[in-house]
This record gives sequence, structure tokens and C-alpha cells, in this order.
Amino acid sequence: MKQLTLTLALLFSLVMLSQELTLTGTISATKTNETLSLAAVTVFDATSNKLISYAYSDESGKYTLTFQNKPFYVKVETLGYITYKSEIITETETTKVFNISLEVDVSELDAVTILQKKRLIKMTGDKMIVDVDKSGIGAGNDALETLSKLPGMRLDKDENIIFRGDGNLRILIDGKPSLLSGDALKQFLKTMAGDNIKAVEIIANPSAKYDASGTGGILNIRLKKPVYQGFTGNVYGSVGYAEFIKNSYGLNLYNQTEKWNINAGVYYGYFESVNHRNVIQTIEEPGLQTTLDQFNDWFPISTSLTSKLGLSYTISKNATMGTTWNFNIYNSNEETEGRTNEFYNGNYERFTVLSNSLDENNKRLTGNLYYSYASDSLDTKFDAQVNYATYTNTQDQTTTNEYFNVSDNQQYRTSEIIRNDNPTTYNILSSRVDFEKNLNDEFTLETGAKYSYVNNSYTNMLFEREPTTNFQLDVNRSNELEYKESIGALYGIVNYNRKNWSFQAGLRAEYIDYNATSITSNTANKDDYLSLFPSFSINHNLDHNQFKFSYSRRIQRPRYLSLNPFFEYVDTYNVQVGNPNLQPQFTHALDFTWVRKQKTSASIYAKFTRDLMDGIFNYDETTQITTMFQANIATAEDVGISLNTAVSPFTFWDIDFYGDFSYNHVRSEIPEFSYDETGTNWYTTINQTFSLKNDWTIYWNSFYAGLGRNGNSVSKPSYDMSFRVKKFFFNEKVRLLFRADNIFKTSRWRSITKQDNVRTNWTNRWEVRKFTLSLTYNFGSGKKKNVKAIDLYDEQRRL
Repeated sequence: MKQLTLTLALLFSLVMLSQELTLTGTISATKTNETLSLAAVTVFDATSNKLISYAYSDESGKYTLTFQNKPFYVKVETLGYITYKSEIITETETTKVFNISLEVDVSELDAVTILQKKRLIKMTGDKMIVDVDKSGIGAGNDALETLSKLPGMRLDKDENIIFRGDGNLRILIDGKPSLLSGDALKQFLKTMAGDNIKAVEIIANPSAKYDASGTGGILNIRLKKPVYQGFTGNVYGSVGYAEFIKNSYGLNLYNQTEKWNINAGVYYGYFESVNHRNVIQTIEEPGLQTTLDQFNDWFPISTSLTSKLGLSYTISKNATMGTTWNFNIYNSNEETEGRTNEFYNGNYERFTVLSNSLDENNKRLTGNLYYSYASDSLDTKFDAQVNYATYTNTQDQTTTNEYFNVSDNQQYRTSEIIRNDNPTTYNILSSRVDFEKNLNDEFTLETGAKYSYVNNSYTNMLFEREPTTNFQLDVNRSNELEYKESIGALYGIVNYNRKNWSFQAGLRAEYIDYNATSITSNTANKDDYLSLFPSFSINHNLDHNQFKFSYSRRIQRPRYLSLNPFFEYVDTYNVQVGNPNLQPQFTHALDFTWVRKQKTSASIYAKFTRDLMDGIFNYDETTQITTMFQANIATAEDVGISLNTAVSPFTFWDIDFYGDFSYNHVRSEIPEFSYDETGTNWYTTINQTFSLKNDWTIYWNSFYAGLGRNGNSVSKPSYDMSFRVKKFFFNEKVRLLFRADNIFKTSRWRSITKQDNVRTNWTNRWEVRKFTLSLTYNFGSGKKKNVKAIDLYDEQRRL
């Protein structure tokens, strides 16, 4: 009888072991109980050490895995924490809850476990995640400056962010669209404090879940969140100096209970700066060479005041709802001094003296409402959100040009005095819903819809006067534009997972209807069209290696003002004009990525673009005025390779290396603007961290951008180094940071563009050798407790 009982028990155990096991749990930090998102959870066969299954924790730190039941062990890796490895687990039930806490500092693990140090850069699936908070690059910087210091990022001459040579990036804040674009987006980033940024996710080739706009990929800025229950907060301040003074201050307040989460903040910044620009334009004509050598020094003085409020309510263990709002007031007073020297066949004959003053004031309000639901088993997820932004900007600008002969230093024509009044208003509303359902252990469906509406009012009133007269409105160069746009989108994604393989196929449909109406000329430019954007990816995971191939079709739509056919005055030698016939450009993007132990990654990428929107410079030999406008003039092919790796020569010394090399071919067959050019570009950064005793940390960052060519433009090399020293006091309640940025004073934008008989040489340099001292103090009586994270951004769970 005992033998029969033993045999039945053994058979029962074998049957149970042959069934599938569902493993669920929460990943959190040991010291703070902060739930950790995007942690890589992997399960290995205890006998063969082969990978059985893997998943990534969601924004609440939760994960779910289903696999064939057999003896196994679990490993967990995430940015800034020691790799966790469990003991061998044998489970007889069909479900198991397995919560895991990760150590930030060195922990006593198995002797054979390799210590995973706190890395500033990490590859996870299709994302590169840069820990901005730990690196210290955000302290004392605004968000635009912070993004420019990320691996592979830099600013062009107009302060647009460039990644892998592409400036068509989409910016998300905690997974939600920033809604603004162009100059409004740059201004938004300039008023966001880098001290409030936790990390930045770089998604080079997004899936169908994301908007199709942005051929350069997506930057998701993840803001800091509270990790304590109760009342907590921090206050910070920074003072910097390069050629001029700048300072910023901020206060963050948090209060968390079991049901409510409230956060508020206020931030102030005062910035004095300078930009040095030199543009040399050479025009070759039969028997005549004209050279216009222009020097401009721009001196902006700006103040920014920002306030924020966020509320989150936990309806149940499965559902959360909340709202966040941000309000900003920005004022700027800008003075520009310039001189343009005119040479004819090498003889210096004339010069123009420029004086410009600009008063700019803008207000911005952004907000959202959101709801998030996840079932107990996490097999059903639903998110809904509504986003709103309103932006008003007024500019009052006066420009004076005085024209002199070199021979007698007398004016050869009457001074030109022009005033621009330029009020602009944006109102943007967008809403979206996302649904995800696990059909079984292998198939998952995702679907969703989005609708957005834009109403943009743009007015440019140009007044002109002579020195002895009053300003008179120039009706021929003044205009008023109303732009309205609505976009509706639907997407569907199928995910299939089989052992260590995963496949994803998606399709996104976007319908746009826009109307750009010129109130001045009583004309309208309107259109509507439907575009389809397929995407797919294949992911293969081994023990220490991950391989991913992805494809997506992307679109870059024209900026609103690029469709406005009226002239916009830049200076006496340059004007801009919109092109009502401008069409969107489409790109096929491919990416193959290999990741080794989340420490080394290599990517081969390619982009094929048609109807490329590029700038045209049309020089009028009679008036000596260059007219700049956008047109669909070219096709382009870009192929490149990027490498990111980390090494630790010693326990206290970590080195992160990033390099990118690309080849491009751009062809234009437009009459009088044709070219067929090939070229290469390369860029590299080295970030070094020295973790010393007594909470001292030293950072040494350097970059080099090599000589590159894109189409008919050549960019010249640029390089520099920056240093940071960080020290914690009083049990990490106080952080002191000293920064020295661009100490060699060699960071600048330099390019040469040649179009037919016109050659333009640009040099643009912002302040360099900037020194900043910042202090942060954390306070509060909050208790360390595991609190569900606020669902403030779209979950990005699928690779």
C-alpha cells in the first residue's frame, strides 16, 4: 500500500511538472521599494542552462511569464541595479507569485555570478536607455542641452536635435506626445529643467503603435517620480557662467497615500547667453565673383517660470486614473549686432551694419487626462488618454540696416528700418485608446485608435520706415495664415512568441485632412489623403545574446509655416518663403541590432526616402537677395552602423563608448537645383565614470564629429570635452555637482553648402567653456513603502 501511494505521488508530481507554469511578480528596489519598469526577467532551464522564456516588467514593475514547467532559475537585469539570479526552483503548482528585490549597491551574490555595475547606458530590446540622473548631465541644463549630450545626439546650426544625421525626431514626455513642433517645441524643451529628467529612451525604429511621423525615431523623456509614501520633496539651485551668467531654481513636492498621489512643482530660470555666427556666401558669375561675409553676435536674455500639478487616484488594484498640467511663461529680450562685408572680384567695396532688437513673450499650457487598467494576470490591458496644449507667442522685432561705401565710409543708400509684429497661437487636442490582449501563451493582439486636431493662427505684420518718417504697414510683405489639421489613426499588431523567438507584425493607417488659408490673399491650400504604415520585427534571444530585425514605414509632414506662400524677412540679404505645393516625404527604415549581455550592442540600419524635403537657396543677382524655401527635390539612401559598448578596466572605472558611421546618397533632378552626391558621416562619444570612496563620482565625457557630407552640404569636424564632479552628503539627502562643459571651446556647427554657382559657408557657435555649480536637497517624512507607480506614459512593453 505504501509503495502504491508513493508511486501515485510520484506520477502526480511528474504530471504537474509537465504542465505549464505561470510565473508572476513585481520587481522593486531593495532600499526604497520603488517598483522598477523595463526590468529584463529571464527564465533558464536549470539542467541545460538554456533560455526558456523572458519578459519585461511594466510600468508598475509587474511581469508575467508562462512556460513549460521544469526545474528553473530566474535572472533579472535592469539599468543601475545588480543582476539578480535565483536559486533553482521546482514548482508543483500551475501558478507562482515570485517578487524580486534588486540591490543598487554591491551585494553578496553567488561566487560565479558576474557583478553587473551601475551603467549609465543600457540596451533593452529596441531601446537605448540613458540614465540622465546618475550621469549628472541634466543638472543646470535645460532639456534641449541635456538631449544634445546623449550618445549620437547633437544640435545643428538652428538648434534642432540630430540623431544618426536625421533631425526628424518625435519627442515624448513620459510616453505622451509633446504635441508642439518646430520653434514651439524647442522653446518647450528650453523651459524644461534637466534636473527633473530621470532617463531618456531612444527608439530608433518604432512599431505601428506609435505615430508614423518622425523618420529619425522617437525620444521618450522619462521624468523623475517619487518612491516614498507620505510627504517628500526636493529643492535645487544652480549657477553657471560661460561668457554670461545663468541660474535656475526649482521645487518639487510629492504626497502619496494608498489611494492618492499628488505632485507639484515650480521652476524659475534666468539665462544670459550669446551666439556667434559667421556666414560667407560666394556667388560665381561670368566675369564677377561676389562674396558676402556676414558676422552676427546674438545676445538673448530670457526668464522662464514653470509650474506643474499632477494627480493620480488608484481606483482599484487594477485601475488608475489621473491628470497632469504644466503652465509656463517665457520672456526674452534679444539684441543682435552684425556686419556684412561685400567683396567684388576680391576687392572690399561695401559693408552693411545690422542692429536688431526683439521682445518675445509666450505662454504655454499643456495637460492630459488618463485612465489605465490591467487585469490580475496582466493578459488584458487598456489605456485611454486625452491631451491638450495651447501656445501663444508674441514677437516685436525692429531691424535697422545701414549701408556704407568702404572708400569714403559714407552711406550709399538710405537706411532700412523694419519692424515685425508676429503673434502666433496654437491649439492642439489629441485623444487615444490602446488595448492589449493575450489570446494564449503564444499570441498577443494589440490595437488602438488616435485622433488629433490642430488650429494654428499665424500673423506677420511688417512695417517699414525711413529715418525721418513713421512706420508704414507693408501690405505686400504682411500676411495672416490660419491652419487647421485633423489626423485620425488606427493600428493593429499581432505578436507571436515561441520559445526564444518572437515575431511582431503591425499596420497603422493615418488619414489627414488639412486646410491652410491665407486671410491676406483669400486663398486656401487644402488636401486630404490616407497613408498606410506597415511594420514588423523578428527577435531571437539566447542566453547572453539578443538579435532583432525590424522594419517600419515613416512619414515626415511639412511644418505648418512651410506651406505659407508669403515672404518672411530674415535680414537685408535673406528672406524665407513657404511652398504651398510641398508634400510629405516617406521613408522605409530597416534596423538589425545585436545586444550582448546588455553591455554591448551593434546596429546596422538603412533608410530609403523619396520626395525628400530639402532647402533651396535661390540667389537673385540683381537684388543680391537669397530666397530660401523647402521643396520635394530629392531621393536619399542612408546606410549606417552604430556600436555601443561598456568596459570596466577597474572596479571604480566604467567606460561607455558610442560610435556611428553612415554612408548616404542623395539625388536631385530639379532643373537649376540638380545634384547627385554621395558621402559619409561619423560620430563618436566616450563617457567615463570614476566611482570613488565617500560618495565621490567623477564623469569625463568627450565627443568627436568627423568630416561628413549629406547631399550638397559638407559638415566640418567638431569635438570637445566636459567634466563633472558629484558628491553626496548626509545620507544622500544633499547632492553637490560641479560641471565644466566644452572646455576646449571647439564645439560648433560648421558646414559648406554648394548649389550651382552659390557656395555658402556656415559657422555657428554657442557659449562654450561653461562652468556650473548646482545643489540639490531632498527632504520629507515619507516612509519607504512599495507604492504603485503612476501610469503617466504609454506602456512600451513589446519588443
